Amino acid sequence: MELIDKIRFSFKNLDILQRIILIMIIFFVIPYIVNTFLFLFNVNDFSVINLFDISPNLMDLISKPWSLISYGFFHSDLWHLIGNMLILYLSGSVVLNLFGSERLIKIFILGILFGSLAYLISYNLFPAFNNIKSSMIGSSAGVMAVFIFLASYSPNYSFRILTFNIKIIYIASFLILLDIIQIPGGNSGGHIAHLGGAFLGYFYHKKMIQGEDYGNWIIDFYKFIFKRKVKSDKRNYAKKTTVYRKDAVAQKKIDLILDKISKSGYDSLTKTEKETLFKAGKS
Repeated sequence: MELIDKIRFSFKNLDILQRIILIMIIFFVIPYIVNTFLFLFNVNDFSVINLFDISPNLMDLISKPWSLISYGFFHSDLWHLIGNMLILYLSGSVVLNLFGSERLIKIFILGILFGSLAYLISYNLFPAFNNIKSSMIGSSAGVMAVFIFLASYSPNYSFRILTFNIKIIYIASFLILLDIIQIPGGNSGGHIAHLGGAFLGYFYHKKMIQGEDYGNWIIDFYKFIFKRKVKSDKRNYAKKTTVYRKDAVAQKKIDLILDKISKSGYDSLTKTEKETLFKAGKS
């Protein structure tokens, strides 16, 4: 009992990004543990993944509507998980510091949802996918949503790769182009889902700066599940009539601060720099 209490306490003290990554790891491991017991009892016709993956078959969707989102919490292999979590950590930590927990959760879950919708619509619309049996798992659509959201907000933000910096807008453009050209080559559903998530990230940013917000039901559900408050955004996004008031000098200052975060982390910022970023998030 003491061990459980310690685990619960540790979990409660994680930030939302750490929670997401931990939950993804747990859901990755669970099917393997279940499969071990199924093997020992010689049960061969059951799969945990089949309860949560998404299929383009509309009858399957009716029987498990939760799969529109649940597919995003499982991964096909370890490298699939590591790749997604690495990208999510790199981009999500910046989004978390700039916009708070609620927006990060909304963007991530809505990205997963838009990814599944793009997958379903495409597989039921385009003749190329007729009579193809398919299913999909993975959080890539949610990860892409967070990444593209950050790229839309700060296209000049840079990541350090080996010995040089590369702007996020170039990485984002490359990833989107790569998904488009790889659709005919295999894993078509996955690449389409990535594009659905990317669209959500871009769309969410555009609507955010117009003062609109989406996904409050996600926060309500999260609070219900974990019985705790999520740190709400202290930024007041005004209605559609309000726009960002950043001149070229102010934007350059923000880009320099974001570049500092990419090199040394958020904690390396001075109090003044943190206040500048906080104000930049306001309309």
